[in-house]
Amino acid sequence: MENNQDCAVFQDLYELYIDCELEPETMEWMREHEMGCMYCINKSQTKIVNVPLSEDFEKIKTIRILTVLLYGSFAALSLWMSVWYFW
Repeated sequence: MENNQDCAVFQDLYELYIDCELEPETMEWMREHEMGCMYCINKSQTKIVNVPLSEDFEKIKTIRILTVLLYGSFAALSLWMSVWYFW
């Protein structure tokens, strides 16, 4: 395989490589390619740093929105029940 094809295969299998879900021979090839290819080293480090942060940020944003909605609903329900009770 050419170097470009090797890099394409490496990038395709990288998620499985990180999760150790590849066969031993493939894991060894991935380790060797990662050590020898500067392009793939830079790409893999970028993926490791950026992906979890963006996924975590989206989860935190969703949790914040749900929390605000729940507190708002609780406040509106409490106000409605108080007015209804005293009326």
